[in-house]
Amino acid sequence: MGLFWNILLWGAIIWMWAHHGKEKMRREQEARRRNAGYLRDVILEGFGKMLGFISKSDGHISEPEVNVASKCLRSLGLSEDEYQVCVRAFNSVRAYSLSAFNAYASQFASIVTGEARTLVYEMLWMVAAADGVLDAKENELLGHAVGSLNIDPTLYLYFKRMYFGVGGGGAGGFRNEESELDKAYSRLGCSPSDTDDAVRSAYRKLAMRYHPDRLKAEGVPEGMIAQATRSMAEINAAWEAVRKERHL
Repeated sequence: MGLFWNILLWGAIIWMWAHHGKEKMRREQEARRRNAGYLRDVILEGFGKMLGFISKSDGHISEPEVNVASKCLRSLGLSEDEYQVCVRAFNSVRAYSLSAFNAYASQFASIVTGEARTLVYEMLWMVAAADGVLDAKENELLGHAVGSLNIDPTLYLYFKRMYFGVGGGGAGGFRNEESELDKAYSRLGCSPSDTDDAVRSAYRKLAMRYHPDRLKAEGVPEGMIAQATRSMAEINAAWEAVRKERHL
């Protein structure tokens, strides 16, 4: 076989190899896009459903709960289409079901990072606290959610103290009866009787959990990073108040 034909043959082989490589890459990219779209829909639907279950756990949905749930969704910086996916999922919840909530929460937890799961758990508490009363079913759901979302179980008592006061009571308005210093301790998940070392440890743990740079490294959506930034500002302010009171 002459030189010309050898060159032509090798050229054809190289072309086919390159074409095959490009086609394989195209198929992989398309599969990733489809998978990303599927995961996005699962995340959005799961989040909307979870907000719906916590809102309906007390037998009805109040206007404050709807407003807080909407605010939580808007805080994530969703597009209008993504927001509507969540709203439809929220509205599709007809009645409280702990087993259904756990199923959606577990699926959600299998996809998103631990930091994102913690932020979503806090949003569930925000909705529960919208009317100032911690209903028995709300308490049941929030207690089980630490398991189904696979998050630190100590967060249950931390958020209960934070949103419903030192006693974690359910009486409307009880949270507002606390002093500013009590609220600062609640935000840190501590009490005035805790040691200085315990308070410092609680603050450092929260700072690691909510630090925006850490969340960015985990690929958390921008809206959740913004929410974490706000939470981090509250945590820092609470620590400063407690630190001054204790002369640390």
